[in-house]
Amino acid sequence: MTEQNDRVTKVAVDIIETIKDRLAAHDVNHQEFMAAVQFMGKLAGSGEMPLFMMVFFEAAVERITFDHKPGTKGAVQGPYFKEHSKIDPPYRLPMREDEPGDPIIFSGKITDLDGNPLAGVSVDTWHSGNDGTYSGFNPVPPEDNLRGIMETDENGEFRFASIRPAPYQIPHAGPTGQFLLMIGRHAWRPAHFHFKLNKEGYDPLTTQIYFEGDAIIEGQGDIVGGVKDELIISIGEGSDPEIASTYGVPVPYQTAEYSWRLRPSS
Repeated sequence: MTEQNDRVTKVAVDIIETIKDRLAAHDVNHQEFMAAVQFMGKLAGSGEMPLFMMVFFEAAVERITFDHKPGTKGAVQGPYFKEHSKIDPPYRLPMREDEPGDPIIFSGKITDLDGNPLAGVSVDTWHSGNDGTYSGFNPVPPEDNLRGIMETDENGEFRFASIRPAPYQIPHAGPTGQFLLMIGRHAWRPAHFHFKLNKEGYDPLTTQIYFEGDAIIEGQGDIVGGVKDELIISIGEGSDPEIASTYGVPVPYQTAEYSWRLRPSS
């Protein structure tokens, strides 16, 4: 039997009363209310409720929860995280032979708040293909495509090869997309890598990495509001034939790098 939860009561009642105030402020009539009820039923029936909640609310909750804490900034997880497999060094994310996109080698370093390197950090990364699809959530890409779990070395460093992510539209053929059209919003996310960093004794970090010059960031902005200035990096060019051979990319290739600082568990 479900018992009353004081936290749920406090938050939910406040939200409900705020919504009632907004209904009155905008003089919402019964016909409009019933249209909203129908939309919510359609949203639930489509399976897009997690997508809708993450598009409109996850970034706000993520900032409330983590932005005041020390260490590297986090970002939204999004709806496309799934458990996937460890990959072996030299790290190269699983991909199709003809995977579209520009080859990129990403180098990372993870330290504590004082700059000491952290060895043995689990680095879980994933990103969409250049067609905007994520493996495990679309039948086109193979299982675990562009996903992998790595580990930092004794210097707190790791490096992997992939293809540079591209901007994409979130699913917009269903109720979420219809709602975006009704409120005059686009459905685009800027190009990004997802990361989950975990090490015993430190708070886990879920974050994303974005790129300078992205047309979405410089234009209408990220539909989910997840971008933070500290997480935007530049893209370089590499031409080292030994690195290219090790990671299976042609010369020249694109490069990117970033350093994270993890805070100790409280």
